[in-house]
Amino acid sequence: MMRQMVSVSAFVAACALCAVLHAASAVDGKWQFTLQTDGGPREVAVEMKSDGEQVSGTWDTTELKGTFKDSTLALSFTLTSAEAGFTATLAVDGTLENDALKGTWKFGDYGGTFTATKKA
Repeated sequence: MMRQMVSVSAFVAACALCAVLHAASAVDGKWQFTLQTDGGPREVAVEMKSDGEQVSGTWDTTELKGTFKDSTLALSFTLTSAEAGFTATLAVDGTLENDALKGTWKFGDYGGTFTATKKA
């Protein structure tokens, strides 16, 4: 009886760990972000890789960093925009729901909403 309880406990712990690891890897891969701006939508190719709650990767050609926890993505990194003509922190805050991300972005005095879909 004790041996069965230990086996069941180990199985439950393994399942919980798998669920945590799966949730963290939900943002891994290539994404197509669409930022809504005053000048119209802007498309950005993004690639992310998680390591626990930490996220790294590329935003177009710029290295990105942030976190992903409890279906919430928070990116914050320095970006130089040739179009805007300055360097500032890009902050992206969103929620993962049904394999899509949506939320808000802010870059200097600019900001808006975004959606993102995972590329196959």
